[in-house]
Amino acid sequence: MLYLGYNSLTRNLPDSISNASKLTHLDLSTNNFSGIVPNSLGNLGLLEFLNLAGNNFLSEPSSPELSFITSLTNCKKLRLLAINDNPIAGTLPVSIGNLSASFQNFYAYKCRIRGTILNEISNLSSLVTLSLYGNDLSGSIPNTIKGLQKLQGIDVQDNKLRGSIPNGLCQLPNLNVVYLSTNQLSGLVPACLSNISSLRDLNLSSNKLSSSLPASLGDLKDLLRFDASFNSLDGSLPSEIGNLKALTLLDLSYNNFYGDIPGSIGDLQNLVNLSLGNNELMGTIPETFQSLVSLEILDLSHNNLSGVIPKSLDKLLYLKYFNVAYNNLHGEIPSGGPFGHFTSQSFLPNEALCGATQFGVRPCKTNSVGRMKTLKKVVIICVSSIIPLIVLLFTFVLLWIRCQKSKKLRIEIDLQPVAGYRRITHQEILEATDGFDESNLLGNGGFGSVYKGVLSDGMIVAIKVFKLQQERALKSFHVECDIIRNVRHRNLIKIVTSCSNPDFKALILEYMPNGSLEKWLYSCKYGLGGSIARSCDVYSYGIMLMETFTGKKPTAEMFAEHMNLKCWVMESLPSAVIQVIDRNLLRQEGENSFADVDCVTSILMLAVDCAAESPEQRIDMKDVLASLKKIKELADQRINMNDVLEKLKKIRAK
Repeated sequence: MLYLGYNSLTRNLPDSISNASKLTHLDLSTNNFSGIVPNSLGNLGLLEFLNLAGNNFLSEPSSPELSFITSLTNCKKLRLLAINDNPIAGTLPVSIGNLSASFQNFYAYKCRIRGTILNEISNLSSLVTLSLYGNDLSGSIPNTIKGLQKLQGIDVQDNKLRGSIPNGLCQLPNLNVVYLSTNQLSGLVPACLSNISSLRDLNLSSNKLSSSLPASLGDLKDLLRFDASFNSLDGSLPSEIGNLKALTLLDLSYNNFYGDIPGSIGDLQNLVNLSLGNNELMGTIPETFQSLVSLEILDLSHNNLSGVIPKSLDKLLYLKYFNVAYNNLHGEIPSGGPFGHFTSQSFLPNEALCGATQFGVRPCKTNSVGRMKTLKKVVIICVSSIIPLIVLLFTFVLLWIRCQKSKKLRIEIDLQPVAGYRRITHQEILEATDGFDESNLLGNGGFGSVYKGVLSDGMIVAIKVFKLQQERALKSFHVECDIIRNVRHRNLIKIVTSCSNPDFKALILEYMPNGSLEKWLYSCKYGLGGSIARSCDVYSYGIMLMETFTGKKPTAEMFAEHMNLKCWVMESLPSAVIQVIDRNLLRQEGENSFADVDCVTSILMLAVDCAAESPEQRIDMKDVLASLKKIKELADQRINMNDVLEKLKKIRAK
């Protein structure tokens, strides 16, 4: 392996590099190399990983094709090729379809590739990531792309592609990310996209798509982001949009949609950005929008909306941007909650609106009739409140008198089992676990083992059997009983019952079929972010960040005596972080990891701050969030998936 990335190396890459016949990994990214990519790289028969990104490499001037790709067909173990961010120029050769059968990742964005996306690319049956954005590609997306059955991410945005979105795209069952924005694609949005149940991010913006949105898109239950802005889509918005419960971004701005805004959008409680501006939408702003509790951006400007701004929108505490300018709204603008931070730019020129002077509208008129109605309501409320108090007092007196009369009577208490509490014996547990058979073992801990069990009525449970011979195991049993009995939270496992004998103690818990957090941390594939929890211990969060980006557990055998995971990470910072990063990330995550080690360095430094020994020295979670956002902003500047300036240029051009 030879890693020389992120230096200031210059000049040409010598042909003699091919003499390193046993080389498997070659990373020359983010340097100042220039000259032609040598065809002699094809002599490295064992090469698996080739990263030339971020240099000034050129292709062979005597050929319009990228001839070095043809030479790489001799590398039968090649899994990753990154040539992005180079002024290479040229066309993709037909021989690209002859690359290794195990070829998984191709990063060739921003390197002046012209010509078409060849049909032969469909021969790369193991391809996972195809990133060609920011080039001069023309022609259409070939329908033969359906042959890439393992493809998880395709990014061809910011090219000159024409034609329709091929139905072959719908036949790729593992797709997570589809970026087709900023091209000249036309025709319909294929209804068959709903077949891609794994889809998380769909960007069709800045094209020439027409017709209406298919209602079947509502079947994409796990879709996180959908952007179809800057097209010529029309028709009414399908109510099935409300089925996209996981959606965080919905941008349908700058189209020709008309009709009412579906109230079902209010069901999208994870939505952060809702942009419906610059359409022809009519009707009122749905009251259901008050349920969009995660909303930060709401743009309904430049439509034909009427009615009032629902006062209930002041419950949207995270709302930072609100725009209803250029509509036909009337009535009072809410002043509570986030509305205290908005200005006149959010409301002008809706002349029928009224409210605080900061909104740039006229003051609302006082209404004496309204005041009388309000006074009546107050009186009714007061009277209706006093009457129940009187009734309650009278009832209390009667009960007290009756109690005095029955003091001499002995009340026998019938001790019955608590309703809903299920009793279970040791024998039933033995039968449920097939005698604690190893095939039912879910995991082991310091104080016990957890088994999967099936009770006599068919209920599947998890049974934690405590190792009473272990010190403090008995105390752990009582503590867990107390905690689970007294704490209720939707993210905490529920207790069904318990079994407690002098020599046997077990908790019968709700079975969680999706496995453990550890399983999800170490089986991740294509990089898409996710939420960890609403609140968590800062120290644990720091350790989890280290685990995620190094692929090492704190209990790994390499950590002994005075060396632990945190010390290992700290010693690598800041210059040797490449030595601790999980190699799986380097091989699979493309420009989001191996091309930006600085980003991972920043994250690991943040993780160390979270895991400070003294609680007083640990960074606050609000600062953690701010730091992560800053790191993401810096990373976005490198991989710039959707340039805002380009949008502004298009707006001005219109």
